[in-house]
Amino acid sequence: MPGKCHFFRLLTLWFGLIPLLTSCVAEFVNPIPPPKSSEPDQALLGEWEMTEKDEKMRLYIYPRRSGWIDIISVEIDSKNKIKLDIYEGYNTQIQQEKFLCLKEREMVVKKGEGEESGYYIVPYKISDDGRFSFRIFDVDRINDMIRKGELKGNITRWKTIVTSGADELVSLILKKGVDSFVEPKQDQGFTFSRPKK
Repeated sequence: MPGKCHFFRLLTLWFGLIPLLTSCVAEFVNPIPPPKSSEPDQALLGEWEMTEKDEKMRLYIYPRRSGWIDIISVEIDSKNKIKLDIYEGYNTQIQQEKFLCLKEREMVVKKGEGEESGYYIVPYKISDDGRFSFRIFDVDRINDMIRKGELKGNITRWKTIVTSGADELVSLILKKGVDSFVEPKQDQGFTFSRPKK
């Protein structure tokens, strides 16, 4: 399975949301547009942690001068093996709903690989008590929208690429609501707290 599904697969493995081999994450060629201010959400920045039994995941979110952010994901399993992933993108908003539009940054450039990766769209919230939670657009629901003609895209065995324009995507989110795009079992999503010092 492609490495691009790794972040989602890890979370699904931890929480048993969906079987590993039947799901991936939809990629969007034209994500939700960034805000005009291009200012990172200050509440997102810094270090976050989620622990499940003997496994731990830390996120380090840094701002760029351009208004984009970098997210470094460090996973530590029960045997203290470390897995590192880096994502880049920006935060944006549709009415009151906040989103991250992220793509995985390859740490090693692969020669001859001309395929451009799309963006993952991640609705998120920062709670009053300072917790960062997010949900992930569900590939099965996205595939259903493509089959019905609500979105344009290509569905293959390993990947779903949404090719609809950003304005079409925003209109559909406004029409159907964010919950229509998210896997129902996610409930409140994946929740991270600030590490205790």
